Amino acid sequence: MRKGIKDSKRRNEQEKKHRKIAKICGLIFVCFLFVYGVIYAMLYHQVNKQAKEKICEGVFIGRTNVSGMNEKQALNAVDRQAKLYEKQKIFLLAGDKKTEVLLGELGFDIFKEEDLIKNAIDYGKKGNVFSRYIEIKDLKKKNTVLKPVYQIEKEKAKKVLTEKLKGILPKAVDATIARKDGAFVLTKDQQGKELNSDKTIDAINRYLNKDWNGKEGKIEVVSDVKNPRVQKKDLESIKDPLGTFSTYCGSGQTRVVNIKNGVQKIHGSVIMPGEEFSVGKAMQPFEKSNGYVEAGAFENGELVQSIAGGICQVSTTLYNAVIESELEVTSRQPHSMTVSYVKPSRDAAIAGNYKDFRFKNNLQTPIFIEGYVANGNVVFTIYGKETRKADRKVEYISEVISTEAPKKKYVAQTGAAIGYLSEKKGTHKGMIARLWKVVYEGGKEVSRDIFNKSSYNPSVTTVSVGTASTNPAYTKQIQDAIRTQDESRIRTAIADVKAKEAAAQVPIPTPQPQNPTVPQQPVPPTAPQTTP
Repeated sequence: MRKGIKDSKRRNEQEKKHRKIAKICGLIFVCFLFVYGVIYAMLYHQVNKQAKEKICEGVFIGRTNVSGMNEKQALNAVDRQAKLYEKQKIFLLAGDKKTEVLLGELGFDIFKEEDLIKNAIDYGKKGNVFSRYIEIKDLKKKNTVLKPVYQIEKEKAKKVLTEKLKGILPKAVDATIARKDGAFVLTKDQQGKELNSDKTIDAINRYLNKDWNGKEGKIEVVSDVKNPRVQKKDLESIKDPLGTFSTYCGSGQTRVVNIKNGVQKIHGSVIMPGEEFSVGKAMQPFEKSNGYVEAGAFENGELVQSIAGGICQVSTTLYNAVIESELEVTSRQPHSMTVSYVKPSRDAAIAGNYKDFRFKNNLQTPIFIEGYVANGNVVFTIYGKETRKADRKVEYISEVISTEAPKKKYVAQTGAAIGYLSEKKGTHKGMIARLWKVVYEGGKEVSRDIFNKSSYNPSVTTVSVGTASTNPAYTKQIQDAIRTQDESRIRTAIADVKAKEAAAQVPIPTPQPQNPTVPQQPVPPTAPQTTP
């Protein structure tokens, strides 16, 4: 009984104690809430003193102080600083050589500039009151710098860097080959360096964002080893004549000047395996400044005077040396008319940008072209490494399929009277021809194939027709007939006009008196009549 009373009394005391503790805790919590509210209110008041649209004091974007600025003002301030940066020099170093470039030339820019301005405005205005207060409080002790990301424009920088470093990076030097006194003389090749634009641009961007102090700077450009196109070890395989051909060009004519000039521009060319060689490009431009003079050339079926006339004999001679070497012809067109220095279908014309002779080195080793003019002959020989069978022989046979006589062309001769005819005969027949390639091995024919097919225009026989007359109608009648280009109509028109002119010159007879007894007065002569 007593034990139960004691337990009950103990429980009551504990409950009282718990209630007392709860009251104290509640009081403390209320006090905490009160203090928290006061502090929160004070902090809220402090952090909201700054205008929302303006940047807090002590905020920098890079080296630009944007304190107290709105978005537009900050953007202008950052842009002004960027303009100053664009005028700073960057020295590009390549070994012991250097060149300089302005950052503006490389397309200097600030990455996502608008986002950077927005972050500056939001600084101290985002998050809870306490974090904002801490950010603002820290600004009074130390400035906050929002670091911009600087960059250069890739494509613009590539062009500028390539141009600036042209004379700085050492170029690869090809090995050379020449024939002297019947023997080949070789020079060594040298490695060079080639700009690695992408890696150099990456290096500049890293420098601007890590080590740059906003003033002049220097960067070591990144380059790759550039091997020469032609190496001495490759040229050592050139020993054998693969094909040779010559054509007669005479001497003393102006066209020979052009032929010698064209040959010289091709002589010494080295063509590596798989490379294509354009004969037209090798000899261009066809201008006086490039050593060419006026000489005879075909144009629209007629022989005219043209700058670089005669260079087609250069391409034709080389064409025949190429096919004798059995190299791959990739482009070949015949002349508009047949030429005298090779048989039909063995020619290769050069004309502007629409006719070119091109071929590819389809061998595994390089080839060398030797060309010269001597004793009135154009000579080309192609040297390389002979891999064909010793008993293999190639023959090219020209076959004429059909011919066409020269055509007549009637032209008006305004300074000559009607009835005048003068003929200037064309000498070239029109022709369709083809070239056969015949291969022999061990003295026996093993193949016979059509190698090419060519069409040639006939030359033009020009007939000048007089059209001058005192009567415009007669002139028009002849001109109309000339437009038809029909010989019978032209001759008929001439005969008709001549008849009219003759009739117009016959005098009309004087009438005789009817009554001989009556004296008559003399009748004045009648003027000659003209036909309208």
